[in-house]
Amino acid sequence: RRVLLRLHGAQDTALETMDATAKAHIGIQKLLQAEQDAAEIVAKAKQDKVARLKQAKAEADEEIAAYKAQRQAQFKVFSKDKLGDSGAHSKTTQSATEEELLLISQQVAGNKDTMMNMLLQSVTEVSV
Repeated sequence: RRVLLRLHGAQDTALETMDATAKAHIGIQKLLQAEQDAAEIVAKAKQDKVARLKQAKAEADEEIAAYKAQRQAQFKVFSKDKLGDSGAHSKTTQSATEEELLLISQQVAGNKDTMMNMLLQSVTEVSV
């Protein structure tokens, strides 16, 4: 009986050892699976973060473009108010210049004969 009990005891211990090894193996598998799941979660979080950053950048670019367009429109209005319309100003300057040139031409034509006579008289007259 003692021999049989010892054999049963050895079998129970062997079964317990095998059972413990299997449990350890299952535990290791669970840990590896948990690590893989965690890595997938971290990778997904990184992808989501990159996507949110890209979206935020695109929205910021749109806001910047809208603000820039608004400020350019305000500047055009300001410059038009302060400096006047450059096309109208150019036309006004051109017409004023043409008027002045016409006036000068008329004055030259009106005084041409008088000046010619004065020059001829001073050249032909001899003082002794």
